[in-house]
Amino acid sequence: MHGLTSGDEAWRVAPEVPAVDVLDGYRQETQLADAVIRSTPAGAGLAWWPHDPFGEPHLHTLRDVLLHVITETACHAGHLDAARELIDGHRWLVLT
Repeated sequence: MHGLTSGDEAWRVAPEVPAVDVLDGYRQETQLADAVIRSTPAGAGLAWWPHDPFGEPHLHTLRDVLLHVITETACHAGHLDAARELIDGHRWLVLT
């Protein structure tokens, strides 16, 4: 969460770290990302790509990255909602 970690270690938080610190770190990272997004044209090419986990870039512009993040967020939020439904049996939104 400090912009220097990558791979699996970027997702690991020591058990003794308070949740408030994790959330504060997340907020700091989102502020940095927001600043980059505000100052970069949507059609700009990527300045960096994580080759180790993903190979050659399949996204080429900031617009591609933002659409990918929106899609992934929606997908994983749906997974979380499905898991919650399995726990309590209640459905938040049902479209028929």
